[in-house]
Amino acid sequence: MKSPQDLPLEHRFVYAQVVEGLLEHGLNGRVSPRLKARLKEAGVDLGRPLLPTYPVLLWLRCLHIIVEETWPGLPPEQAFPRLAAAHVEGYGRTLIGRAVYGVMRLLGPRRLVLRLPQTLRATDNYTRVELTEKDPTTFEMWMNSALPCPGYSETLFESLLRVGGAESPRVLILTQDDGETRYLLTWKER
Repeated sequence: MKSPQDLPLEHRFVYAQVVEGLLEHGLNGRVSPRLKARLKEAGVDLGRPLLPTYPVLLWLRCLHIIVEETWPGLPPEQAFPRLAAAHVEGYGRTLIGRAVYGVMRLLGPRRLVLRLPQTLRATDNYTRVELTEKDPTTFEMWMNSALPCPGYSETLFESLLRVGGAESPRVLILTQDDGETRYLLTWKER
């Protein structure tokens, strides 16, 4: 599935609204002075206006720092899903997120999934998504990335499906290798 236009990791960036959604809204009241200092040391200074973009490798490091500081003692497979749920909730409080989530609620889960390639592309400069519809409530989704954050992506997509009105959404990783991930997205009709 890889194509020549796929960007190497060092040229991949996430946009400011992703960072804002988590750090300024999703972690509402949970950014301790220690977390703020560790993020600044890593390269995200919350005492200054956010930059337009952040390198994805830096952002991944920040996700690990946030988990370590916000849910200390929890194993990663329990902490990262909590982080993803907070991220989706926080992104929905940003100016762009409120607009995007308003549209998602109107679309419903199936059309939301069909729009995921465009929605995810608006969060960074590299994401490519390909969908295969198995039936109206089951899709396979291929992405040109693989996050080293257990449970994060699955919870993120399940939370987005809930925003779109899905009942009992479930997202499983089918395969993950060589910087790509294939997911199975399912839900029940209401």
